[in-house]
Amino acid sequence: MRRLILVCLALFLLLPAALADTAPAAYREAPRQIVISFAGDSTLGCSPHQRDHEEWNFEACIQQNGMAYPFAMVKDIFDKDDLTVVNLESVFYEYEANKAEKTYNFRSPKSFAQILTLGGVDAVSFANNHMFDYGVQGYRSTLEALALAGIPWFGVSDSGAGTYIFEKDGIKIGFAAIYTSHWQNNVDRLRKCFEDLKNAGCNAIVGCMHGGVEYDVMHDLGQEKLANALIRYGADVVIGHHPHTLQGMRVENGRTTLWSLGNFVFGGNPKINKNKMNEPVISTMIAQVIFSFDEDGAYLGHQVNIIPCHMSGHSDYNDFQPCPVTGSDARAVIAALQRDVLPRGTKVRPYAEGVGALQPFVPAPEDRR
Repeated sequence: MRRLILVCLALFLLLPAALADTAPAAYREAPRQIVISFAGDSTLGCSPHQRDHEEWNFEACIQQNGMAYPFAMVKDIFDKDDLTVVNLESVFYEYEANKAEKTYNFRSPKSFAQILTLGGVDAVSFANNHMFDYGVQGYRSTLEALALAGIPWFGVSDSGAGTYIFEKDGIKIGFAAIYTSHWQNNVDRLRKCFEDLKNAGCNAIVGCMHGGVEYDVMHDLGQEKLANALIRYGADVVIGHHPHTLQGMRVENGRTTLWSLGNFVFGGNPKINKNKMNEPVISTMIAQVIFSFDEDGAYLGHQVNIIPCHMSGHSDYNDFQPCPVTGSDARAVIAALQRDVLPRGTKVRPYAEGVGALQPFVPAPEDRR
């Protein structure tokens, strides 16, 4: 299995050259491009029950294998892009105090923030249903740990708001995020985040949303409403998390929405869960978005490349180490996306060995040119 994974990884290291051969002219000839990799729910901690009663849990795995272990099989991919962003769905907090009354509370020591830096992760979306697992104290502790690790975060909640701007060669791409249950109480705060990004001169904006039904393979109306709001506020691309399983995509009016990227480094369960169709939830992906700009920095559009992955190198348990896949496993990832694609009848471009599933270039809408 590990030999196969290494072969897959070697193929993906050829990705930039392969993209140059297969991408349409709009991508090849754009004077400036920025490549951003997005990955899904990353729970870098475990629950008290797992820590106390299960021999194999995320913290035990890190103690055994080191902090570079979780992202080791994808780090070379992350190192070759301009920016890597994951959804951080746990807190970095030293204590069991202030534990919220809920079924699952995920935390790890503040030192575990190094997992992100060692794994090639550059920034995190932090607006989800686990950000207050240990109250405001755990939330603030997490922000402190991220700052010490040099990891920017962005997200809106009842306790604050943060945006992030990535800049390269004079091009600025802004980021904002929201959890659906915090949206209605923070509409003005979220809108201000987008206004601040625009006023800061961002050439493009990404909106991340956390919502939907856990383990459902189809997105719901609530996700559509939130994605539409993020686009109204100014998002050019919308990235979704929370269902823990892959959902599809929508390409409409010059904007792409990815409803759910699925689990990635998922320390929340050492077992492989099943989705609502009784399928094992092992498929995941890295969504690379190639943003294109002209010589003056005007936004031209974007292109999505899907790199199929599994959240574990083992099919019978979660080893907490996602890895790229090829062949029939890769095609199964694309098939999972296809069943939840809008507009209806749109075909997800197939997987190509050593490249990924490179989707058509999406030109910027008229109001963005």
